[in-house]
Amino acid sequence: MKILLTILLSLFLVGGFSQSLPQGNPVTNSTSWIKYAFLKSDSGYIPAVRTDTNMKARYYGTEIIFANAGVDTAKWFWNGFGWKRNSSTVDSSLFVTHTALNDTLLGYVKIQTQNPTATLTGGFSQEIVASGAALSYTLNWGAGRLSATSTQGATNPIATIVVAGTGQTFTQPSAGSTVTGTQGVSVTRNTNTTYSNVVTTTDSKTATATTIFSFYNKRYLGFSATTTPTQAEILAALYQDNSGGATSLSYTIPQQGSAKYLFYVNTSTVTSVTVNGFPSTSAFSLNNSITFTNASGGTYNGYYTVSNNQIGNLSATAVTFQ
Repeated sequence: MKILLTILLSLFLVGGFSQSLPQGNPVTNSTSWIKYAFLKSDSGYIPAVRTDTNMKARYYGTEIIFANAGVDTAKWFWNGFGWKRNSSTVDSSLFVTHTALNDTLLGYVKIQTQNPTATLTGGFSQEIVASGAALSYTLNWGAGRLSATSTQGATNPIATIVVAGTGQTFTQPSAGSTVTGTQGVSVTRNTNTTYSNVVTTTDSKTATATTIFSFYNKRYLGFSATTTPTQAEILAALYQDNSGGATSLSYTIPQQGSAKYLFYVNTSTVTSVTVNGFPSTSAFSLNNSITFTNASGGTYNGYYTVSNNQIGNLSATAVTFQ
């Protein structure tokens, strides 16, 4: 009889403290904590320093929450050697229900979620245009969530997408997917304008993409029949680039047969000229004002520097304007 009672009592005790394995996959709540089950005996036996916790974090700085119906509920920090208690307040939504004999201890491991992704296109860079009403364009935006990796959790759900200051209506993408859309904008002519796409998740992580509408003036280097280059001669200049306002230009002039004046047109002024490595500033008339209509219909206000004498029968010549 004694033996039978001992067996029954042993079975009762084992059953009272037994724990079942957790079911399903870890679940993320809005605070980015992932819930896992740790098989432990009744948490009342766990000392304050948790020296009996044989779970070791892989990375320094890992945080966990041991949830307990009593005073033992707390956040803990892995310092590389052991767990240290953090006295900060623990989210009450992480508490679990316990019974007197079967105290299931749950741990909450904070997995660093990834940032969302953001894209934005539609901008351009073009020569200044004629004045007039604002120009209408369409921006193409994208927002995405990254899938979980071995060291990071998936991007949390996207809370907001704001493009060019306007909140977007969208369908929530799954982890590893993106959502796209468009947004119309009005761009002031000849004014550089930057638009952004700001994607924010439910855990306040953000990603930002930008697109720029920029307008530029050109630089021109060529030959003219007189010391005042005409609009046609400027637009047909042998060298042109989109760097109007840049302070210097070095260029090797191809061999020329006929005698003409060498000019350089820019929106910034010139302080010196070098020809084939020799100072030649005195051979040029510097920084004469000029206004003309560029190839895009915009008004060009700048300066031209021109040689005082015609240049003819040149071999290849290196010239630098600064």
